[in-house]
Amino acid sequence: MNSAQEVHITESVLRGITPRRPLRQNMTPLQASEESDDAKEEEKSSQSWLSVWENIICWCRFYLLIPSNAKIAYYLSTLLALSIVQHYVDLPHLESITGKRSVLNQVFVKKGWGFTLAVFLPYRFVSLFLHPKLRVSLMQLIVRSALTTFFFFIWCQVLFPVIDNFSATCIAGNETLPLTKAQCLSTDGRQYFSFDISGHSYLLTYCVLIMMEESKEIIYFVWLKRQLFDEAARIRKEDSSWPDFDEKQVKSLRRRFPKVSPVVAFTFFNMSILALLWDFMLLVTTLYYHTFAEKVIGTVLALLSWAFLYRRVFPWLFSLKIFRS
Repeated sequence: MNSAQEVHITESVLRGITPRRPLRQNMTPLQASEESDDAKEEEKSSQSWLSVWENIICWCRFYLLIPSNAKIAYYLSTLLALSIVQHYVDLPHLESITGKRSVLNQVFVKKGWGFTLAVFLPYRFVSLFLHPKLRVSLMQLIVRSALTTFFFFIWCQVLFPVIDNFSATCIAGNETLPLTKAQCLSTDGRQYFSFDISGHSYLLTYCVLIMMEESKEIIYFVWLKRQLFDEAARIRKEDSSWPDFDEKQVKSLRRRFPKVSPVVAFTFFNMSILALLWDFMLLVTTLYYHTFAEKVIGTVLALLSWAFLYRRVFPWLFSLKIFRS
């Protein structure tokens, strides 16, 4: 799906959803048989939860569901602009925020991929219970998690350190020593030089783009809510990818949706907060650390990894029969 299609589908599904928009209280049921009084009471009690999660989605979607091309343009433009600032301006450090030993760097960024998985996996896992083909959706989630983790590992944990060590030079006075980075810097008076591709630039850019891709599941949730609870406002099926539900599935989904929606809203909100934090730490990295070339290579590799997986590998892989039935 290209960017134009993404924007069209997102706008068509989310159009009219605003934080002030109340849910309909007098809704026409989808099933042919009349609902029991208990079912109606349960449906009424769920309306407040539906309103809450709908409001949270409205606030967060403006950040996570922006077009990917706009996000890429933002990353490249800020990389250029802030690198120029870094080169010409000697910026002071606020150690608790921008320092290498800050909590944000040591606790969050150093374990950035783990935090990213911990946020988007619960969000996608909960969504499985509102899909008609749970097994297929679970298989796709496992494959996406495995391949995105593999790309993070091969670049950040294997290739970047290898390039760093291969290009390293340890200098003590006029002497060049064949030492590792840790060995070189363990003694005062030594200087360590290498081509250190920015793992932070790769990791943070990669994580945000992946969360943006995975967050698109919220479009299905909004569509499903309107199909289940707002018959008068149903969206026309312009895309064959939207599933068809029989009467039994509709009854089941109408019971499960109010229970699942608070978890969806909470995990979606968490993704938005983490994406904001990663973008902030990326600004810190761009302003204070690495050379321009090291940051460019890290950022471009992240963009290529994301595009390769989500624009080529996953669409092809999930078109195979094993992932469709």
